[in-house]
Amino acid sequence: MRVSPQTLLEGVVRSLHDQVLPHLESRPARGQLWAAIDVLRNLGGRIEPAVAALEEEARSAANALGTLAGRLRDAGEATLAAEIERQLAAAPAEPGDARTQAMRAALVDAFARLDTLPAESADALRPILGGHLAAQAVRDVSRLQPSLLEEISRG
Repeated sequence: MRVSPQTLLEGVVRSLHDQVLPHLESRPARGQLWAAIDVLRNLGGRIEPAVAALEEEARSAANALGTLAGRLRDAGEATLAAEIERQLAAAPAEPGDARTQAMRAALVDAFARLDTLPAESADALRPILGGHLAAQAVRDVSRLQPSLLEEISRG
């Protein structure tokens, strides 16, 4: 599950406001918290998703879907291959979130369409898409940053 930066920031602001602020007695600390809340509220509209990561995901998905379409065509499934190629062509050309969302939808659709094929054929083709998903999981995990809570707790 992916959470947009805007949603994440809104949640942090809400938690600071509702859970932390009522417990602060010190005026300077309350002022600093209000300043932090203000910065977070204003930051939300200025954050863009990591375009390079989205481009990489979209490119990987498009390659997997293109390979799948080719293999389907070779296997005599020209109609299904043409539908996948149509979705690839219809995806926004601009790199970024819209293209990535279109590629994700095309992947979901491709998996559903593979389920309509005979089990042996579908089982042989699923790893093409699975390779993209496995690589994407590795890319997503590699971008995670450890929490600073341990460092903060040390003072």
